[in-house]
Amino acid sequence: MFLNDKRFLCALAFTLSQQLLLATSTYCIASAGIALTNGNINHTLENISLFFIFALMAYISSSAATLLSTRASNNIWKIYSTATLLTATESVQYASEKNKQSISQWLGAEALPTIAHACEFYLEMVSVALNIILTLAVFYVAVGWEIASSIAASLVISFALVMLLRRRIERLAGTMQHRRQDALLSIEPAWTCSMFGNRKMRTAGLRILDEKTHRYFREINKYALLEQVVACCPIIISTLALIAVFQFTDLFRASIAGALVALLPRSLQVFGNVHALSVYLSQFFLIGAKLRNLEGFSAGLEKHQQMHEEPLLSVSVWDSLTQKEIRPSDLIQKLQCTGRYWITGENGSGKSTLLKIIKDSAADAILITPETYFLDAGSGLSTGQRRIKEIENVLSMAPDILMLDEWDANLDEGNCGKIDRLLDEASRRMLIIEVRHLRSGGHPSAGRSSCDPSTG
Repeated sequence: MFLNDKRFLCALAFTLSQQLLLATSTYCIASAGIALTNGNINHTLENISLFFIFALMAYISSSAATLLSTRASNNIWKIYSTATLLTATESVQYASEKNKQSISQWLGAEALPTIAHACEFYLEMVSVALNIILTLAVFYVAVGWEIASSIAASLVISFALVMLLRRRIERLAGTMQHRRQDALLSIEPAWTCSMFGNRKMRTAGLRILDEKTHRYFREINKYALLEQVVACCPIIISTLALIAVFQFTDLFRASIAGALVALLPRSLQVFGNVHALSVYLSQFFLIGAKLRNLEGFSAGLEKHQQMHEEPLLSVSVWDSLTQKEIRPSDLIQKLQCTGRYWITGENGSGKSTLLKIIKDSAADAILITPETYFLDAGSGLSTGQRRIKEIENVLSMAPDILMLDEWDANLDEGNCGKIDRLLDEASRRMLIIEVRHLRSGGHPSAGRSSCDPSTG
């Protein structure tokens, strides 16, 4: 996902450059300390100047890496979102309100921050690891292997701890993602219960939200504790090892003492980076598990597998021109026709399923449901005005087939009449198929339908 993005690879290159420049600046300040101990002021000043020059170049490289990282994460999220939406809309079998809400929450609340965090995290981890390795190399050259090896040992311990806890970290990652998703999806029901329900419903809705967020935060707290244990143990061990080196060896000469004093601020930074790298090592598996969950998200979507096999015996289809009833299978054979057809039947009889079957067979058909809005109609419009604007917009696209699922739900007689006239006119040039909510007289109103005999 990340290594295929050129911006991210360039950011990695700038990160490497930054750490090489910082290591060079560290060597310069160590050389300045040695020169000062030996009384060579000119050499001291020269190395201090080089220290600032290399440090400045390192910070410029860091800024370039950050800019490229931001652009890379944006591009990676766009590619992932497009791929997820294409997969989730490749078949009407995925058409469900649950999938729509899950995808919306997942792409916005999970994928976007996860990808942005991962992009930043990988660069920081590489930066910290390089900083430690290159700084230890400078320590080895400037003050000897004893101090360098004491710090290096902490890295080995940290890596061993993380590997021991890897499986637990990965399980926590999956649990946190799913519980976060559950908590976010419970916000809307809690709002609905609080706004429109009675006191009992309000209390129940808020209680469910509280329970789900509590479970999510509990997993976060578990991981935070685990992470800090992994981070602190190596620092404690390496600090004790360094004190032992200082107290029980005759390591120090005047020049080494000067270099070590000059490097003390960098020593503190190295300890901070060892602590950070310990955290990053645990997060490496956490983020890896999250990214694998991103890749597997589409496979877990709800799918109406048996859609084409469901019996539609309780569904009636009416030809609005002849006022005659036809079989659902006959309607599917008339997709090259123009005209207007009504679908009727009891709740749960399969009316909406029939529309989805037709949409699955005719990819360029347009299906409007009560929850479907193709454009932002703006505020201040009534339900009827917004629905009229939606249908006018769709008709302007001149589809061959337009299907409407209960477009007249919650509309008054005036707006129903306006839309009815729009559809009747449009049926002269396209196929209109409707599931109606309101019907008068028990039969479809007068309309027209025609089909070229050559197309059946």
